[in-house]
Amino acid sequence: MKSERITGILGTCLKFSLVGILTLMTAGFLFVFIINWEDWFFGIKLDGFPAGLYLLVKAVLAIIIIGIILRYGDDIRYTTIPAFCYLGLIFFDSAWTIQKNSDGQMLFSPVLGIFLVVPLVLYCFWILADSWKEP
Repeated sequence: MKSERITGILGTCLKFSLVGILTLMTAGFLFVFIINWEDWFFGIKLDGFPAGLYLLVKAVLAIIIIGIILRYGDDIRYTTIPAFCYLGLIFFDSAWTIQKNSDGQMLFSPVLGIFLVVPLVLYCFWILADSWKEP
């Protein structure tokens, strides 16, 4: 009984940390969208309208995933899989760009690596929490 309460609290903390990460990413992409239309797409520099469109799409996708998490928060499959795919796209896009711009000196952004691990940890945590429940 006590373990169910602890897993519930930890799961809620992980879920809202994922919402916080996506909110932070949305704010960052919208800030760049408003201030300066410049972005990178797998090592290719985008300027002007293509960059603005790409930034807007990344921000809107994060907002949609936040809505999915808040709407279907109890069903982890519907919340963590889209978040993992989105953060994976952002991670690999930035890793490709970082490797190109640093001539292979850096492989990826550690912050985005941590952001990518959070939905995976949340998914594994809920699988383990479901297996610990008493019948």
